[in-house]
Amino acid sequence: MTNHVDTIQPVATAISPPQRRRLRIVLVGVAILLCGMVIGAGLTAIVLHKVVVHAIHNPDEVTQRIAARIRSKLNLNEDQAARVSAILAERRKAILSIRREAQPKVEKELDRLQEEVAAVLTPDQTASWNKRLDELRRTWLPRRDEAGAP
Repeated sequence: MTNHVDTIQPVATAISPPQRRRLRIVLVGVAILLCGMVIGAGLTAIVLHKVVVHAIHNPDEVTQRIAARIRSKLNLNEDQAARVSAILAERRKAILSIRREAQPKVEKELDRLQEEVAAVLTPDQTASWNKRLDELRRTWLPRRDEAGAP
């Protein structure tokens, strides 16, 4: 008897060329889709950031945009549009009044935060920390004159 161990052929598990091509096309398609999603999400985040920061620093424009949007979505007549605009302007004044009252408290807490964290840092870290916190304040907090503070 002969030894059949040497004659056993391995089972073909290789992917045929047409299947390989299809798999490659699918993988490239998925990669393109994922890249598009990442780029789209990044651009959306950038645009939203700019819009929000602009709104924080230009509240008058926001009020006008809200009034225009309400007018178009609800199909307001001239009288209704004028009354809604007046209401929005009045509410904006009330919100600014609240902000005026709260702004000094927020500033005081941010000052304390800045000092307490700086006390833990080295001089180089403190300079970087102060720069970052100042940038955060400029970006996300309305200027004192916008909040009605002196």
